[in-house]
Amino acid sequence: MSRHPAPEELLFDYASGALPDGPALAVALHVALDPDSRRAVERLHALGGALIEREIEAPIDDAVLARTMARLDDVPVEPRAVTAARRPGFEWAPPPLAPHLRPDMNWRRILGKFDEIRLDLPGDAYRVSLLRLEPGRGLPEHKHPGYEYTVCLQGGYTDATGSYSVGDFAVGPGEQRHEPIADPGEPCIALIVVEKPIVLTGPWGRWLNPLVSRGII
Repeated sequence: MSRHPAPEELLFDYASGALPDGPALAVALHVALDPDSRRAVERLHALGGALIEREIEAPIDDAVLARTMARLDDVPVEPRAVTAARRPGFEWAPPPLAPHLRPDMNWRRILGKFDEIRLDLPGDAYRVSLLRLEPGRGLPEHKHPGYEYTVCLQGGYTDATGSYSVGDFAVGPGEQRHEPIADPGEPCIALIVVEKPIVLTGPWGRWLNPLVSRGII
């Protein structure tokens, strides 16, 4: 069980196919790593099929969502086995990530502090990246003017909102400043999906933010 599961509303949107490609990939990786979230999504699929059969056409509001989520435990679903990707150097990658990893992709060092692989999801306005932090190293202090979705794929990291390990999912923290730092042990690898460019809040932010906003770094 994940200490930081994805919000139920996000799982619902994922199960219904309502998420853009970037956030959908983040949730897919979380679901692949977290058995409880995987069972919840499969139960939502089962309930969705039942609703279609009953030809319920009323729009889904918060009350309907709450009732639907309350019924999840009543729908038996067997969890699927999760197999690891086999690409050399990417053994940590859950199966949903494999189609996005091209053979020519390599880690790129950013600001001398962390490594990035930018993923290309055609037609998606979100910036989707794999980030790798060595133990004890951190991302520059920053805040988010838009949504951010993070799922930890290897190792772990800690910031002002808590500690996250493999399979954990984080949303935000929005305008709150944070500086994720990799935990001791193996390098921390995470998928990061951001709606809008981050805003660096440290002493170099004034000079670097124009480059960040243009997607150069």
